[in-house]
Amino acid sequence: MNHSFRIGALACLSIVLGAFVIRIWALGEQSLWFDEGWSWHLARMPLADMALTTARDRSPPLYYAVLHAWIQLAGRSEFAMRFVSAAADTATVALVMVFTRALLRGLSVVPSANRAPGVLGAPAPLMAGAIYAVCPFAVWYAQEARMYALVAALCTASSYWLWRWLRCATPQALVPRHCSYFVVAVRHAAHHGSLIASASLLAMAIYSHYYGIFLLPAHLLAVSIGAWRSDPGRPFARVFQFLVAAACLVVSLVPWLLIASTGFAYDDGFFFPLNTVGGRLLEWVRSFASGGLGWPLPEGWTWLLFAAGALGIAGLASCRRWRELAVLLALIVGPLLAATIAVRIVYPYRSVFHPRYLIYVAPVACVLFGMAGALTVRHPLSAVHRWSSLALRLASPVLIGALWLPALHGYFTDPALQRDDTRGAVQHVVEALEPGDLVVMSRDNFAVTYYWPPGRADALIALPAGLHGVLRSDAAVLDALNRSSPQRVRLMLWQDDVVDPQRLVESTLWPNGYEIGEFNFAQIRLPLYRIERYPITRPEFQDADVVFGSPAGEHLALERYWQRTHARAGDWFYVILEWAVRQPMRTDYKVFIHVTGADHQPVFQSDRLPLNTLLPMTRWRPGETLRDAHAMVVPADLSPGVYRVLVGVYHPQSGQRLLAYRGDRAIGEAIALGEVEITAP
Repeated sequence: MNHSFRIGALACLSIVLGAFVIRIWALGEQSLWFDEGWSWHLARMPLADMALTTARDRSPPLYYAVLHAWIQLAGRSEFAMRFVSAAADTATVALVMVFTRALLRGLSVVPSANRAPGVLGAPAPLMAGAIYAVCPFAVWYAQEARMYALVAALCTASSYWLWRWLRCATPQALVPRHCSYFVVAVRHAAHHGSLIASASLLAMAIYSHYYGIFLLPAHLLAVSIGAWRSDPGRPFARVFQFLVAAACLVVSLVPWLLIASTGFAYDDGFFFPLNTVGGRLLEWVRSFASGGLGWPLPEGWTWLLFAAGALGIAGLASCRRWRELAVLLALIVGPLLAATIAVRIVYPYRSVFHPRYLIYVAPVACVLFGMAGALTVRHPLSAVHRWSSLALRLASPVLIGALWLPALHGYFTDPALQRDDTRGAVQHVVEALEPGDLVVMSRDNFAVTYYWPPGRADALIALPAGLHGVLRSDAAVLDALNRSSPQRVRLMLWQDDVVDPQRLVESTLWPNGYEIGEFNFAQIRLPLYRIERYPITRPEFQDADVVFGSPAGEHLALERYWQRTHARAGDWFYVILEWAVRQPMRTDYKVFIHVTGADHQPVFQSDRLPLNTLLPMTRWRPGETLRDAHAMVVPADLSPGVYRVLVGVYHPQSGQRLLAYRGDRAIGEAIALGEVEITAP
């Protein structure tokens, strides 16, 4: 074993160990958040029940099965559950270096004994591995009990084995003409083993997350590019062999897809703005640059990424590795385009895209950045060229380090960049529990269940019950509250704008009690209500019988309303409106509620889109009645007195108000709901 090999091996080992330390650093300190709680819930199920449950979800069962087996050995602590992801992403660091070295070996029809592949551009694998080791995007999901780090490892390994298959010579080129059938069969098996390994690994990735499928068209493009060099006499034979393997992969997915045909495409009941290809691509690039954190990107961050990528391209171009470059770009751009185009066409208004779903593009991008280490010198005897070449090789990791190291440091030191503190929220709620209290969480948040003491399980319910779904009726709210007859109701709300866009839980509590406090843990809201009236009933709505009409012929009907008639200065004031549309709307109109004094000027108000941006008016179904709950804070210095409550509708861009009609008679641009008496604090 020569000295340079030992140094290279030691450097690779140091990078892998360093990456491992980064990924297990404070691994169990952060609380589990909502998605991780779902992983814990599934992993503790029997495998058959787990499979049936994941069939109704957006992620297949392989990762959960791995986690199920692991926690039987290692336990269910935060550290233990996240260790699977940390180990998988550490393996990805090693795969990035191996893949980079394999790409620099190039394609060869017949191996040469006099050749030393891998020596050219030796710094490149180390640079690529070091860059990926500090990638905040990778580190974040390497410290999460979810499948994304495993998917990145499986997809990177799949691409590596595909490349090995592409650069291997065909058995016809290696086997002598008069060789035995047995030897021919062995050589064929060895030749196709890499392709089988690639297809199997990709199938495992897809069985961990459906978005792994978008690597398949990128692989087809890579094979189409690489086949011309690996088998110039019969390039289409390679493509045909790949298509056979791809067909087998797809067939292996069919049984599962028949069971889970509605799982991925379930209707989540809320609306996202139109998924555009450019918007989703930019979302992925921004997440890749910032690590998926709330870390503010520096000015010129696009130039840092572009310059590092350009140096990587220059490194391969200087070695005249054009096909390797084309394959690498196909593996980066291919999945991003395939996924964003598919989402735009099939699910234009659904929340079925997140940058983490395509996390497996990040290792390949880091391979490209590391290729700057392959820059060659045209005049090796010139000291100027040697030093300039060295500077260019080091420029890529320096640029990426300037972008990622501050974000990585912030992730480990800034609490604002960390996950929701479900542990702290549960501790806060449990410590404040009193006899007769009821805790209502927005849908089944299994991260809450993970930390919730088993002895107090009777005080915790979910509305709506189940992981998925949207609360569409207050019937379940009334039933749950009247069964328990609580003295106080504590809400644990996470993404309640998604789960309860009509605020059916809170708007049912408003007429039956009052809020006595609220404490928040990041995105987790913890309002506390005291109940004054039993049985708990719906708000006593009054008929409005008013229609707001636009010049374009659109009609928005205010059917009923409820408002508080008394409020204190510095406290909450509530209004509930019930809307319906008579035909599909073309405009997302805004609603204002003005509380006015004797001079008819607003003293406080609510002014926003009805419901929320996830359920805009243009997506309302004709004939459906929707509750629009408004909570406003009365100014603490407002003089006691009686004030009028007005409601109106206006165009969000022009500001033009819609006329209100009762029957065929126009009654103005705003209607009076009633009066509210404001008292001193």
